[in-house]
Amino acid sequence: MDALSHLITLNQPEGAIDHHCFLQGDWQLPHAAGDLCVIRWHAVLEGAAWLDLPSGESQRLATGGLLLLTHNSAHRLRQQESQPSHILCGSIRMPAASRHFLDALPEMLYIEPERHSPQGAWLHSTLALLQQEEDHAQPGGAALLDQSCSMLLTLAVRQWMQNAPVGQGLLGALLHARLGNAVAKMMASPAEPWTVASLAALAFMSRASFAELFRQVAGNTPLALLATLRMQIAAQRLAREVTPLTVIAEQVGYASESSFHKAFARQFGCTPGEYRQRVRGLEA
Repeated sequence: MDALSHLITLNQPEGAIDHHCFLQGDWQLPHAAGDLCVIRWHAVLEGAAWLDLPSGESQRLATGGLLLLTHNSAHRLRQQESQPSHILCGSIRMPAASRHFLDALPEMLYIEPERHSPQGAWLHSTLALLQQEEDHAQPGGAALLDQSCSMLLTLAVRQWMQNAPVGQGLLGALLHARLGNAVAKMMASPAEPWTVASLAALAFMSRASFAELFRQVAGNTPLALLATLRMQIAAQRLAREVTPLTVIAEQVGYASESSFHKAFARQFGCTPGEYRQRVRGLEA
């Protein structure tokens, strides 16, 4: 069994349909940040929509498109065109141990296969089946829902892995037989003063060999990915907690609040306080 199949199977995703949204006119749907072990997804069955994130990033969802929010971020769905839209909204619950896997994925995964391609036909049929199972409960419905949502997740992650421009970032390193333990430790304890040498020791490799293999697998240096991970964890906490900025800075490895502010602004284009305000704006 390949690494991705093993990871998905091991985590046993549990699927749910949350809402059928039939929308028209001038509309928007705010969503607060949620449980970090839940993936929320939106599929556009008719019409189109925009999805906004606190980072300022927006994604257009076209008819037949499926978007998964792997970090369960605060977001807002809003009108794309004047025509009515039908959006199917669901969630995928993962066990607590899946946090490293989810953190290694991009915040947003979007797939929009050609309608008449095998992948597009399968996605269209699967979403139709999910609607039917939700509307008319039948024996085995829960199992079909879990397995179908698991396939949606697998399809989206696989497409992202195939299209990653350089390496596979944290996920590639996390799945790697030699690097996985060091990466998992780094993700579990972001406040530790990690060095390339200390991470290499966890992989039982020399510093130079570890750094070279990491760059080949992940497409970046260990400390560059650590910096990105720290900012990602900080953003998750800013969206869900009222913890003071100084405390969050310490929790992700920054002794100085000013250095934390600078690093966060480089990553997200805004200060931590501004990011927290953006999250509140999307929830209203």
